[in-house]
Amino acid sequence: MTKFEQALETCEKILTGIELGTLTTSSMLMMCLRVARLTNDTDAIEWLEYENSGYPQDEDGYILSRAWKIGWKHGRGYFNKEKEKLIFTDLSSELEGRILSKRGALNNYSTSGASVSGEYAYVAMGNLTRTVSDATNSLLRNIAKDEKNLALLKAQYYDYASKKHIELSFSSTTADVFSVYREKVDSYFSKLPSDIISKLRAIDDKINSNNPELYSQALTTCRRLFGDVADELFKINFPNYTEKMYETKSGKEIDVSGEHYKNKLSAVIEKLQDKSANKCLIGSNILYLIDRMDTLNDLQCKGVHNEISKEDAMQCIIHTYICLGDILSLQYPN
Repeated sequence: MTKFEQALETCEKILTGIELGTLTTSSMLMMCLRVARLTNDTDAIEWLEYENSGYPQDEDGYILSRAWKIGWKHGRGYFNKEKEKLIFTDLSSELEGRILSKRGALNNYSTSGASVSGEYAYVAMGNLTRTVSDATNSLLRNIAKDEKNLALLKAQYYDYASKKHIELSFSSTTADVFSVYREKVDSYFSKLPSDIISKLRAIDDKINSNNPELYSQALTTCRRLFGDVADELFKINFPNYTEKMYETKSGKEIDVSGEHYKNKLSAVIEKLQDKSANKCLIGSNILYLIDRMDTLNDLQCKGVHNEISKEDAMQCIIHTYICLGDILSLQYPN
């Protein structure tokens, strides 16, 4: 079972446990922390570790500023009588223990079996009854306060598990859809020359690395892929074309010689596509993506954007795959 599947399964257990009342709040906390670790949710890990081991304090006993803000954000905040913003720092395990202990103590506060005698018996029994009543009411108030705080924490854990469950479920659906799409696109790529396919494999190697320099190389490979596909499809669709310029349907002349692969792609798409609105978008999407990759490369060369991030590279790779799949679906409709 993958980490993704483990996280989704754990979310389902948390939600079921909360809804059926079969899990303690402290158990829910540990399961939420597991989900955060499995999904590498660093913000949630920090929050949930505070929830589990306590909110850190400075030498004077004050909660550290960042930890305080996290606690306030996640339901621990309240205002005192002076309208000051405070947070309670009791852990869920502490609250559960106190509630259980105090409920047990309630049974010890009773006048049952008490016996007094003498001329002040009535007064003594009244004092005893009042003392027991006050102690009982105090315990009940403390229990109610702890239960309220525990409910606030439980709601936070439920909210986290619920949002993660939706996120992971959607990701699972998206992965399934993309898997089907990828299988279809792979069949298109198999019709291309082997040197083009080898570039696809090279992208996988680069993006799985932790070396930022390879992310930039991955973008370069993506641009070369478009160039190679443009050359290949142009030869297929215009086998005897030797002119430098190509006139589009709108009457505009574009240079399709040498490395003008964007223009070659435009010519190929224009020839392949019909009047379907969906297909008309293919050319725009491809040109937008190529321009984005060129912009990232230019910024890096000028020193404005020192390095390409893994996120930049991954976005371009995913869009490259989709755009190439779209144009190849026009070339090989069956």
